[in-house]
Amino acid sequence: MSPTTPPLVFNHNKGEEIETKHKEAIRQLYGFAKVPVKLLMTQYKLRRSTIKKILRYDAPEHSRISRSGRPLLLTNTQVDKIIEYLSES
Repeated sequence: MSPTTPPLVFNHNKGEEIETKHKEAIRQLYGFAKVPVKLLMTQYKLRRSTIKKILRYDAPEHSRISRSGRPLLLTNTQVDKIIEYLSES
């Protein structure tokens, strides 16, 4: 008996993260099997921009290189300034 491909179970809710296995499948179908983006859009029921975004990633998961925003802790200099200010009051 020849092996069969598993059925595609893609229950993606809008606004949620797409599972890594589906992202990898999209990349492999596009890269190795030369499946056009138009067919991927109909198969996975995703927009062209989402498919293109997945194809741009080098790794299966998109990792954030650096944190943006305020640091969570005070630096040693800031702690020293606070201690100095409170001791003068």
